[in-house]
Amino acid sequence: MSSYPDEVVTVSPVGEGVVEVVINRPSVRNALNEATALALGDALKGVAENADARCVILRGEASAFCAGADLGEFEKAGAQPASERLARLFLPALNSLMSMEKPVIAAVSGAAAGIGVSYVLASDMVVMGRSAYLKLAFINIGLIPDGGASWHLVHKLGHPQAFEMAALAIPIEAERCRSLGLANRVVDDNEVVAQARELASQLVKQSSQALAATKRALRSAQEFSLVDTMKLEGELQDQCKASDEFKEQLAAFRQSRRKASNA
Repeated sequence: MSSYPDEVVTVSPVGEGVVEVVINRPSVRNALNEATALALGDALKGVAENADARCVILRGEASAFCAGADLGEFEKAGAQPASERLARLFLPALNSLMSMEKPVIAAVSGAAAGIGVSYVLASDMVVMGRSAYLKLAFINIGLIPDGGASWHLVHKLGHPQAFEMAALAIPIEAERCRSLGLANRVVDDNEVVAQARELASQLVKQSSQALAATKRALRSAQEFSLVDTMKLEGELQDQCKASDEFKEQLAAFRQSRRKASNA
């Protein structure tokens, strides 16, 4: 296990090829102060570069995922423009979540609020506890959603649902998140981490190259035209088919089919 200043973020292997990144400030529901935001960015960058890590679980310690930015600390920071603070503290981690080749599962217990919602939306899969919720509380203090939340929500939900979530700051409970397509699984609160680890164990059994290519294709498809997406799919398919991993898995598939036909 590795940790960062004051152990505000920990990184631990929790299974073969699975690494867990944990925001560790439970006394403030894992709110992100400057040290924690920077540590989280460093941790995710390190995991992205770690060849032994094939799947990442992102979660908060104890009963909350992340309550957003630590407003008390940032009020003391003075007049630094919000755009500069976002670019320095939050965007590196968010970009790592989306650009790393390995899948990221957000394991959400309790609240994911403010910028914490952006980390959930930037992940590839989401597991939520039954009492967990997402809440964009920015408007309650006269701000707008940031960290890419506006982009993710309008792409995932369309304008009316995204506007309601941002403009009314109503907590979106786990079951509704699932019905809206913001969560993959909703489980009992005490099963969140176990479910995330089970999903991760399934993902690491898949071709790592194909997973990386799938993630890239799907991420790109959100911005590309259909024609450009099909072109990228062809390029990525060529890369996959040229790999030893594809040849080994194809041979294993043919062997299993021969066994089944002879049974």
